[in-house]
Amino acid sequence: MIAIIIIFAVVVPLVITVVVLKNVRSAFGVSPEKQALAQNLVATGQKARAMILKVQPTGMIVNEINIQCLVDFQLEPLSGGGKFMGQKKMMINQTQMPRVGDLWPCWYDAADPTQFAVGMPDGLSQEQVGLFREFGIPHPLDPK
Repeated sequence: MIAIIIIFAVVVPLVITVVVLKNVRSAFGVSPEKQALAQNLVATGQKARAMILKVQPTGMIVNEINIQCLVDFQLEPLSGGGKFMGQKKMMINQTQMPRVGDLWPCWYDAADPTQFAVGMPDGLSQEQVGLFREFGIPHPLDPK
């Protein structure tokens, strides 16, 4: 009986700690699983323009500047076909808060369009001009 109590006293807190740490890692940054999915979608997915329809803060703030938001998108495949909706929970720096109507590059799984990744702009950089041009999205630094 004492052995069972000791096991529960050790195992239960350990399991709780692992679950909490996994969720904290996901909350404060992109998990390795989500990074791998995004990289796979960029490499193999279909391309679309993602128009921001709504940005709704969840109330979670990290480091007094990054705000977790639910972002609703309307995805328009570059290859044609019907537009569809998608939603992402994202950490967004409040100095780079997107606006309704902004367009971002997007990659999605044609077999499961709920699986998509967006290319959130990281400020004005010349490196983004080619990517935005590829998706037919105007960029402020594009001389075209």
